[in-house]
Amino acid sequence: TATITLADTALTADKTTTVTIRFSEPVEDFDASDILCTSGTLGWPTASEDRTVWTATLTPTANTNAATNTIRLNLAGVRDDAGNAGTGSASSANYSVDTKRPTATIALADSTLTAGKTTTVTITFSEPVTGLDTSDILCP
Repeated sequence: TATITLADTALTADKTTTVTIRFSEPVEDFDASDILCTSGTLGWPTASEDRTVWTATLTPTANTNAATNTIRLNLAGVRDDAGNAGTGSASSANYSVDTKRPTATIALADSTLTAGKTTTVTITFSEPVTGLDTSDILCP
């Protein structure tokens, strides 16, 4: 049997996390081909000295917004020291991926300004943002 845990379950752009797979006994013949990962790429797993704990790095898929994801392990591809193949599968808890970067459109209420006139500027973002202030806006 195996359990799969992620160090971080909320992945954003430019962020990776460590995935830990703990087996109930030492295993061999285990590699990335035994793992199905949604909204990300899992690096090659590395074993602990006793081959019961394996770790890999999960890199989320770019330009993705997916709230529901899991890592699934096909235990049939794994063998114990006696040569017995595992049965069934193991799945991680849910993790989210939000690697889409916000975009913005800018609209002016009046695009023909003369001296002394003002206009309303509307900035519409593709998703909620934080930290926006006037220093982020350039008017050349």
